[in-house]
Amino acid sequence: MGMEASGAAFEGVDANANLLQPLQRWVERDPDRSVAMERDGDQVVHWSARRTAERVRAVAKGLVARGVEPGERVALMSHTRLDWMIADLAILSAGAVTVPVYETSSGEQLGWILEDSEAVLAIVENEEMRSLFDGIHDRVRSCREVVTIDPAEGQPGLDRLAELGADVDDGEIDRRVEALGADDLATVIYTSGTTGRPKGCMLTHRNLCSNVAQTVDAIGSEIQPDDSGLLFLPLAHSLTKGTLLFCLEMGLPIGFTSNVAQLPEELSMMQPSIIAAVPRIFEKVHNAAHRSAHSTRKGPIFDRAESVAVRWSNEHHAGSTRPWTAAEHWLFDRLVYGKLREALGGSMRFAFSGGGPLGVRLTHFFDGAGVCIYEGYGLTETSPTLTINRPGAWRPGSVGRPVSGTTIRIADDGEILAKGPQVFPGYWRNPEATAEVLDDDGWFHTGDIGELDDDGFLTITGRKKELLVTAAGKNVAPAPLEDRLRSHPFVSQAVVVGDQRPFIAALITIDDEVFAHWVQEVGLAATTVAEATASPELREVIRAAVDEANSSVSRAESIREFAILPRDLTIEADELTPTLKVRRAIVLGHYESAIESIYGR
Repeated sequence: MGMEASGAAFEGVDANANLLQPLQRWVERDPDRSVAMERDGDQVVHWSARRTAERVRAVAKGLVARGVEPGERVALMSHTRLDWMIADLAILSAGAVTVPVYETSSGEQLGWILEDSEAVLAIVENEEMRSLFDGIHDRVRSCREVVTIDPAEGQPGLDRLAELGADVDDGEIDRRVEALGADDLATVIYTSGTTGRPKGCMLTHRNLCSNVAQTVDAIGSEIQPDDSGLLFLPLAHSLTKGTLLFCLEMGLPIGFTSNVAQLPEELSMMQPSIIAAVPRIFEKVHNAAHRSAHSTRKGPIFDRAESVAVRWSNEHHAGSTRPWTAAEHWLFDRLVYGKLREALGGSMRFAFSGGGPLGVRLTHFFDGAGVCIYEGYGLTETSPTLTINRPGAWRPGSVGRPVSGTTIRIADDGEILAKGPQVFPGYWRNPEATAEVLDDDGWFHTGDIGELDDDGFLTITGRKKELLVTAAGKNVAPAPLEDRLRSHPFVSQAVVVGDQRPFIAALITIDDEVFAHWVQEVGLAATTVAEATASPELREVIRAAVDEANSSVSRAESIREFAILPRDLTIEADELTPTLKVRRAIVLGHYESAIESIYGR
């Protein structure tokens, strides 16, 4: 076996720990404390701990009235909103198990999850989602009822569910909550399925409560009394759910929105100090600022400010900031960085990043601009966090050190193995798949390839199943090249190919917003990416991006050719997961002819 690193000692959680306790503690300590926020037009409405707990209990009583029993599964399908949290906590309060479903799921995907989990009831956001059930009734006979959150014709909404529970004795809810133990199942989260059919990850109250405590150990000291959070990624994703639970534990008001297209407006309204996002979100924020500056002839100022931010961050964390660096940083803080923070709502202090690698330069840029990004690593199967960068142990390019109570080991083939109280007990009704990832010694096999340095920092270098082997026998991890390519403002997505081929190549999509501005600047006749894929001007820009990415690898690993795709990858085409991860096999299938044309040149 290779290197091994462990986090600090972990006391563990109580045998009776459950996910409902943080809210209840705040009701007892400070019932008027704001624990949630929702937008109502141009206003932000705060929900106190007392009001939130009362709503949770009312909905839980409604579930009991509809026959939901302890241990049964209840599906929850909705965009990110306050009602999602209410419904989730209500399901747990009824002693049941939440089965989150991505709001973008098709009828086929929904049918599989309901069939596999044997959910007895489903809570969906609206009539459009409810209509997905019309074609899957024969498959999901266990599901007795579908409840909509929003009122619709023939569907009275979540308020009606709460009304139906009015006659349920409060003592029944108390008994069900008191009966919950740490090892009881809390949720079954189906993997996004970048490959194969999604599997249901069973996570217990102990798994999730442990990971909250581990995150508090790592980051809790950074929390200030007036901090607040904003969630905008799907709550069916473990990173978003983990951030929600962390905020509840710390008593931070949590805002909700699913309107990523209007994220600047939502940030301005909610003014959060903490967010959780995938790298693509941070890339888009940077690229938008870069594009805005260059379109108003302030490009040289922004470029200089970016360079200074990166330099300041490097020097600051090395413990020695040179006077001229500090002076330039002070100047650009007033000219550039302050405006960037305003675009993020004006109160942003730090962010969690997960779901994929974040570029080193980008991490230093945001840090220099006043927003520290704590990049971490984990999987749905690990609740999710295994490692995280943190105050005093922050190393861009890595995903941090193991959280408390967690051991990371690098196997002989480079695979990352993990042990800790946050590691799941297995896949729902799938012992074969469980045996493939949990060995006899209790190690979870992540499927990721990585390296540990002498200080215990973990770096992810690729996916075990995604390693490409060229015709010459060279092993190439596509992820590092793809990450470097995506850091270029023009590049939206990149898929590196070359398995059993004579050389490495790439499929590249273009950021539509950047393209629209660029076309005007250069006077290109094309109005869409599809019209410009073969233009020498665009290929020259992308060639420069490819050359920059190639500078980090050997010639045998470098991208020799590339194809510019006529459109961006989309969730709707099933090419991206709801958290913007590329479904590689599907993309390769969709663009088989483009790949063949590369190697036929």
